[in-house]
Amino acid sequence: MELSEDLKYRLAYLMLRLALDQKLSRADAGAHLLAFLDVLAGTQLAAEAGGRRYASQREKIESFIDAEFGEDVLHLVQRAVAEIV
Repeated sequence: MELSEDLKYRLAYLMLRLALDQKLSRADAGAHLLAFLDVLAGTQLAAEAGGRRYASQREKIESFIDAEFGEDVLHLVQRAVAEIV
């Protein structure tokens, strides 16, 4: 599969989001990691998160990867993320 430069960056971004999502879903969300997600998402939720459990976006992210890049790429991303976290 040949990807344009924009699609490569989008896929890398989605993979990073998926890896961070899994990390945050396993333990208390660190303030710095949440602040970084705020930068990526253009939100300001980290300051309001105090003591609350992180709401996983895994299904939404995986669904988007599947729709945009296909099932084979989704499985590749899932395996790569499993190696990272």
